[in-house]
Amino acid sequence: MSSTSLRIFSAVLLLTGGFSTAARADTKSCVQAHASAQREVKAGRLKEAAQLYTACGSDATCPEQLRSECTELLETLRRNVPTVIFSVVDKAGVDTPTVKVYGNDQLLSDGLDGRAVELDPGKYHLRFVLADGSELSSDIVVREAEKNRLVQVRAEQEAKVEAPAEAPKSATPAPPPAPSSSGPPVAAWVATGVAVAGLGTFATFAVLGNKDKQALNDCKPSCPESERSTRDGLKTKFLVADIGLGVGAASAVLATVLFITGASRDEAKDTARGVRGFDVASSPQGASLLLRGSF
Repeated sequence: MSSTSLRIFSAVLLLTGGFSTAARADTKSCVQAHASAQREVKAGRLKEAAQLYTACGSDATCPEQLRSECTELLETLRRNVPTVIFSVVDKAGVDTPTVKVYGNDQLLSDGLDGRAVELDPGKYHLRFVLADGSELSSDIVVREAEKNRLVQVRAEQEAKVEAPAEAPKSATPAPPPAPSSSGPPVAAWVATGVAVAGLGTFATFAVLGNKDKQALNDCKPSCPESERSTRDGLKTKFLVADIGLGVGAASAVLATVLFITGASRDEAKDTARGVRGFDVASSPQGASLLLRGSF
């Protein structure tokens, strides 16, 4: 029904005396709803026009002819109202349903369930607000009569799935300390071996040195020049003997302490650190050892 025929229809109804004042008021309301719906269609506000046509076609007080026309126009309009389906997926492609969708700052959908949403045709700036407060956006143009258009955006992060809280683990008692081994520690035997080697070195080179010393005493005071090398070797042999004596004596003292106390490995280290050093003094008549440390 055109706007001209609608005005003629309204004038006829108002001039007819068969209608009461209330009936004329209801008819006027239906005519206004019909006219407003047509204006909304021209403005592109199809959803608002559909509501007006629905009110006109379902009002029992409206004339039958007007209600029938509103119903027909509503069916035609429904075919032209576009629909879109919003979707948000994370980086792994998993759907994220807890999202609010805003179009031109108006709430279009509170949560995504896969159902289509009716929109008026036109341009939209969409904002997708996720549960953590972050936002995604997209600009689209919705076309008239476009149905079930998928509008999907992808989040940068994967959706977080909270794992169930683990039950507190019972405290595991600490294992009992290993019992200390009985008997002399290994360090005592090592020190004994070093002592034997040191004292053996001392004895060997002391005997050789005394032999050379005796040979030099026999040829004094006129020893040949060939005996000069013997004098040099004598000093070296006594020096080696003194070193062997020092090492052997220090190791013997350490071994004795370890055997007596039966110290553990840590105690053996402390005892070894207690021996700070020794001094060896050599001479043609013999050697002396000075052991320094704390025991």
